[in-house]
Amino acid sequence: MKTRIFKVTDPQDSHIEEVAEIIRGGGIVAIPTETVYGLAANRDDPSAVKRLDALKQRPSDKRYTVHIASRNAVWSYLTEIPPLARFLSRKHWPGPMTLVLDTASDTTIGLRLPDHDVARRIIDAACVPVIAPSANPSGKKPAKNTKDVLAYFDGKIDAVVDSGPAKLGVASTVVRIKDWRKWRVMRKGALPQQAFDDEQIFILLLVCTGNMCRSPMAEAFFKMAIAESLSLQVRDLEETGIFVLSAGTDATAGSPASTHAQSVLLEHGFDLSAHRSRHLQPFMLEDADIIFAMTHYHIDAIKQRTTKKHHHKVKLLHPDTIEDPIGQPLEVYRRIADKIKDAVKMRLEEVLSHIPAAKSKS
Repeated sequence: MKTRIFKVTDPQDSHIEEVAEIIRGGGIVAIPTETVYGLAANRDDPSAVKRLDALKQRPSDKRYTVHIASRNAVWSYLTEIPPLARFLSRKHWPGPMTLVLDTASDTTIGLRLPDHDVARRIIDAACVPVIAPSANPSGKKPAKNTKDVLAYFDGKIDAVVDSGPAKLGVASTVVRIKDWRKWRVMRKGALPQQAFDDEQIFILLLVCTGNMCRSPMAEAFFKMAIAESLSLQVRDLEETGIFVLSAGTDATAGSPASTHAQSVLLEHGFDLSAHRSRHLQPFMLEDADIIFAMTHYHIDAIKQRTTKKHHHKVKLLHPDTIEDPIGQPLEVYRRIADKIKDAVKMRLEEVLSHIPAAKSKS
């Protein structure tokens, strides 16, 4: 086999389509990234993966990281992204960070968004899941340029995309994110360990029963109030490290907010149509900074699901409790929404005092 060399420095270069076709068709191409060169292959082609295993000299049960072309591409592989992972992806992607996350099928997946225009364009044009481990046999130094790649794989891979030497010359940092904010560095790399400090984020959790009425409304009102206090847009909260989430003690996961809850929140200028219910899990209680419950029943249920060291975080949102409007007329929902909004106003200063971004503005 003759290894073809494509000199590409412009992401609009016509050769990129040809390279993408090689990958899509089961070939292996060394591509540049900002860290080191990688061996790009189609993850969904078993023969390509087997060939990659042989080139890398690594066991077939070891998974490869999927390289993506945009942040939104993560939704092709995940149904939910932990708050810390969402924050880190906004802060360090594109860049030398690989996130290892849980999938809905109880496995894990590694994802990386390289800070290299040509690499992202190739990945996007391939239209298949692209895996791209470092271009070296296991135990050898990663290739930092085309010369290094050819020293290892000339005549063994289909092509090399030459975009000059890798800018960093150091592999990406691999970080495992578990639950909402637990993390550990699995491989040291270009990003320092302090880049992943979970103290950079704040998580407020609202809890009701079904996570279809009260807690979604409280979530919405808190988002609007916090954003207004910090002179932000609601959509910018997560980028600042602020996460307002909700769950239900008896919720069925994946249900939308009730029709009346959506209607009432639209009257307040907030769209709840994207909300999907969560069933309250112990890790949520461990990872949240503050937890507001609607009734004493919810407080008792929360305390039964977590250890005593987390009980201090749990409080009633409103001293008179927030009754359940499920099955009631729209006017009842309006009254409950007003009560929740008043409670949010009462609790706002307490919440802001725990938010790193708010402290820095004060």
